[in-house]
Amino acid sequence: MREATAPQEVAAPAADLQVVGRSAGAPRTAGASRCHHIWTEIVVAVVAMAVVTHLVGAGLAVALVVVGVSLAERYWAGSASIRPGLPRLEQVVRHTVTPFCVVAVGVAVGVWGRADLVAASAITLAGAAVALAGALARRHFPTPQRVVVVGSAVSVAEAAARWSASPEMTIVGGVVVGEPPQVPQQRTGLSETFLDLTQEIHAEELTAADPDLVLVVPGPGVDAECIRRLGWALEGSRTALAVQSDLDGIATHRLEHATYGGATLVHVASSRPARLPRLVKATMDRVVGTLLLVLSAPLLGVLVLAIRATSSGPGMFRQVRVGQDGSLFTMYKLRTMVTTAEAEKASLLDANEASGVLFKMTADPRITPLGRILRKFSLDELPQLLNVVKGEMSLVGPRPALPEEVAQYTSLERRRLAAKPGLTGLWQVSGRSDLSWEKAIALDNHYTENWRLADDVGILARTVHAVLGSRGAY
Repeated sequence: MREATAPQEVAAPAADLQVVGRSAGAPRTAGASRCHHIWTEIVVAVVAMAVVTHLVGAGLAVALVVVGVSLAERYWAGSASIRPGLPRLEQVVRHTVTPFCVVAVGVAVGVWGRADLVAASAITLAGAAVALAGALARRHFPTPQRVVVVGSAVSVAEAAARWSASPEMTIVGGVVVGEPPQVPQQRTGLSETFLDLTQEIHAEELTAADPDLVLVVPGPGVDAECIRRLGWALEGSRTALAVQSDLDGIATHRLEHATYGGATLVHVASSRPARLPRLVKATMDRVVGTLLLVLSAPLLGVLVLAIRATSSGPGMFRQVRVGQDGSLFTMYKLRTMVTTAEAEKASLLDANEASGVLFKMTADPRITPLGRILRKFSLDELPQLLNVVKGEMSLVGPRPALPEEVAQYTSLERRRLAAKPGLTGLWQVSGRSDLSWEKAIALDNHYTENWRLADDVGILARTVHAVLGSRGAY
């Protein structure tokens, strides 16, 4: 299939969208396996450890074999574990890490003193760690999947353009729904596939490109009955079936499938977090913020003295910013620019390199030599820990905006104000100033709409790497 990489190709005629043969550069995945629920395996593990240990004293071997087989079957041998987006981290924690830890601790406490069972518990606990590490590895180092897209000509071309650079997918073919065009089109020498999804579908029509996944893009000619027929055709094969959703921007943890009145529904949970998680976040902000402020106080003192010694003016910089729900607060930073920076900004507007309402220059002449170093490693942001302790900011959240920026916001851009601004955030760990305004807004809104405590922990961990790498900091 020829990849659609330009706008004119999105509307390409159906004849340009073919199913091609096997690509030599795309790796194959493991064969499919039907994984049993992890709780069943844990029960088997506990019973086997108890019985075999009392009979032959082989608890260590049983624990090691059961945990090893369980992990291999569920997360390595099973092809479902390496589909794009799978396994979901929360499912790994809920179905594997948690029960493994419960079993490990329970066995160790119940039979403390039995060296073999204590060691078996340690193996089980290590299995939980391996499962978690494996899921994280799948997320950050995904295995490319060979994907055939099914849909209209436009849908197939748009999908190819969307995922052309994805590390998770290699689009190897397209199946166009509908009848072949009546007017001959330019030929490319590749076989063309057109399907009438109201008729019987054969697996060969979908798997000619040897895909790992058949991705259906709903649209004209593609409905629930068609998707069922595609599933029937793929039964017994190693090729999985997925349907693209229009719910972009809504995280999977907010979605829950249900059946009501014979119809399949998708419940979308409220984007407003519950009171308890919000209370935990606020408490964590104050406690961790206070601790970090105390630890960084000596460094802040040295930096303030260095700023005053290398340029005229105060060491601290204060500026009014817009907080949660449009409230105003005074934000603190280490001064990285000359004291006349605000007055000189008007003369530099023509050199603005940022999109949207932001003002950014890679080589801003107002930044002092020391200020450039402070910005590179985000040290100028440390005084904002004061704002975190005061409750005006959070450790993690959208970038605190200027009032003149907010005055130009659209309704979509104002949505980012629903969350408390953060010392770091999703946009900071995703490229900072290298991102376009549209991308930054999309990231901030994604964080605001789909916030979870686990996301804050992940962003804080990624912040260390982003600061050390200093990419996009200027």
